[in-house]
Amino acid sequence: MPRRYVFWTVAALAVVAAAVQAWMLRWTCDDAFISFRYAQHFVDGHGLVFNLDPSEAPVEGYSNFSWTMWLALGAMLGFDHEGLTTWSIFWGVVCHAGVVFLLAKMAWRASNERAVVPIAACAYAAIHHAHSLAPAGLETALFVLLGTSMLHLVMAKPCRRKALLLGFLGVVCAMTRPDGGLFVAIAGLFVLYDAVRNRAPRLLLAYVMPFLLVFVPYLLWRHSFYGYWVPNTAFAKSAGDPLLGLGWSYVSGFFLCYYALLSAFVPLVWFALKKGDLLAQIQPGLGRRPWLVIAAFVLPYIFFVMWVGGDFMFGRFLLPVLPALLFGWDLACQRWRPMWLQPVIAGALVVLLCLRVEPKLDDARLPVSDNREISFMPIAGVPIRDLFHACGDYLQKLCDGLDVRLAIAGGHANIAFRSRVPVAVECSAGLTDAHIARLPQKHRRKVGHGKPRDPEYLEQRGVHFMLEQTYMLDEDPWREIWFASQPVPLPCSVVTWDRELMRELRRRDPAIQVVDFEQHLDAYIKAFPNKRKEEVAKDLAKFRRYYFNHNDDPQRLAKFEAFLK
Repeated sequence: MPRRYVFWTVAALAVVAAAVQAWMLRWTCDDAFISFRYAQHFVDGHGLVFNLDPSEAPVEGYSNFSWTMWLALGAMLGFDHEGLTTWSIFWGVVCHAGVVFLLAKMAWRASNERAVVPIAACAYAAIHHAHSLAPAGLETALFVLLGTSMLHLVMAKPCRRKALLLGFLGVVCAMTRPDGGLFVAIAGLFVLYDAVRNRAPRLLLAYVMPFLLVFVPYLLWRHSFYGYWVPNTAFAKSAGDPLLGLGWSYVSGFFLCYYALLSAFVPLVWFALKKGDLLAQIQPGLGRRPWLVIAAFVLPYIFFVMWVGGDFMFGRFLLPVLPALLFGWDLACQRWRPMWLQPVIAGALVVLLCLRVEPKLDDARLPVSDNREISFMPIAGVPIRDLFHACGDYLQKLCDGLDVRLAIAGGHANIAFRSRVPVAVECSAGLTDAHIARLPQKHRRKVGHGKPRDPEYLEQRGVHFMLEQTYMLDEDPWREIWFASQPVPLPCSVVTWDRELMRELRRRDPAIQVVDFEQHLDAYIKAFPNKRKEEVAKDLAKFRRYYFNHNDDPQRLAKFEAFLK
């Protein structure tokens, strides 16, 4: 069989395997629902905002502008609300398969159409967490595809047309995730080198032009609309503070799990320091430049991941450089010549990558976890993701047309999106809230988490319910409320009691279990003879923030004030 047919048959099998695996592992990460909510509000005519609160300035609680706009396009085409999940999963799988196909194409061209097996394509198609994170509703697979595309164009000195394309890819990459700016800078250095060495300023101009035409206006719009040059998530995650301890654990844990990836650093270092092959002028893949490009894309990015502390999702921040790292094996086999090496190395990598040594990732309290695995963990026999779906749908019907305001942790973004409540304040990191994002970290045990709870702020925002059940219940057990969602009730805490709202909610669903606070106040007033003034004064301060500041009830308030005179 001709070599071409063997190569592309194996490549096709790798692409299909990657797509099928990703589709079988499809799910939607909680953070994806933040982008869903922004996209849906944009399509509904509210703008790129998370909350429909006229008193709140717009907050850029997403860091994936291009992906969010792609979601908005899906909503415009009819994939709105629940359909956004399908739209995001489909394109995540497409981008993931696209990465594998692009790696095969790069191997074929780098070998001058002489390769037998696409090594990097096969290896990347064997990485479980690449499959599981691609259909998670996030921009991960798109970002990997964009980074790999930029790598491909920088491998050889680009012409002006390719430099222009590289610039546009860089713009989209930087607008897909802020760390895409690192790839943009690295690619720009190679273009600058080529422009200076060949005295071709138009080459550099072609690369820069897309940034002047697209990215600069985008930055100006961002600042004018949101008031900042960077996303709110940069403040929420304290991106400027080094977290090398967490970062080292994140990077080392991933490479110990996928220990076969460590072998790719050997040819990378060896050939990056070695002179190119004599045939490099005819076949650029045999030269030194491809190795320098791979090193420039991989090593600074890994250091960046360590600097920011990695991510709370296992492997997500390292996936963008894995195609570049694995592609080194395709290049190495072109230098080593023996054809049998290609299928041997490809087969060994596939087997060893499948035999990963996965650490404990099924506990959300750990610094790093596998959110997909956690989302399928059962509560009362029902997976968590299905419970959250049901809770969100229940709240959407219950709160339809009402100004209900929720406080959520990051894991509750699913409920916030499905419930369609006008206001949801994200408390664990402040991803979508400017005030909480700038609070000092309570702890640094987990990236993107650890902001302290600010009860006064939530009360000022008029938040009614906190989806964290334990919120202030130790000292105020009367805050507890159970919404009668099925198949499992939703436990929450009441932040502020709105008399009219609570009456309407209980009229719509009498099965809601909550302490009637007006009756609680009446019982408290009757017990005045058994209470000390200091105790009543302390409790009244709580009752004001919880009830009296939000309801007109002069009779009961007068009884408290009379007792305290």
